[in-house]
Amino acid sequence: MITHMKKIGIHILFLAFIVSVFSCDQATDLIDINFNTVLTKTLPVAVITTDEMSTSVLLDATLDNEIGKYANNIQSYEITELTFAIENYSAPTEDEIYFNGEIGFSKKNQNQASSTCPISPLNVTHVAGTGSFNISTCDAILDGISAVFLSDNAAKIYMTGNFTKEPLTFDLVVTAKVKITASPL
Repeated sequence: MITHMKKIGIHILFLAFIVSVFSCDQATDLIDINFNTVLTKTLPVAVITTDEMSTSVLLDATLDNEIGKYANNIQSYEITELTFAIENYSAPTEDEIYFNGEIGFSKKNQNQASSTCPISPLNVTHVAGTGSFNISTCDAILDGISAVFLSDNAAKIYMTGNFTKEPLTFDLVVTAKVKITASPL
């Protein structure tokens, strides 16, 4: 009888072990992975006329190693901040030069912005080389950009408008701070 009870006890322990292993595996599958990253892209801009111009830069999230690992399992992108910087500014005049126009975004395979927001005249001469800045009137488009990232793992950012003087050149640095939620592999 005791031998029979030992066999039943061993089977019950084995069964409990199997159940706990499978339960842990399933619980691990339910835990989402959350992480933050910064996506940055630099676009050289050459202004040769004061007529309206348009330029775009592609932010491809899959170039980030961490995002690349989970690219097919991303559940959400949240753009927490979108900033711009003007670096390597060069103009033959010391006059202040302004940009008046809009920024926008689209899916990576489109050739024009699907949503835009106006930029009040921006003193390019003044902000050049001062670091990153937000365009506060454009905070509303962050949700739209997040949705585009979710569908494409990328987004095109546009700048369209006029400059008050020409010629000038600069590098436009676009930076998106992103919070990502993904299911494990």
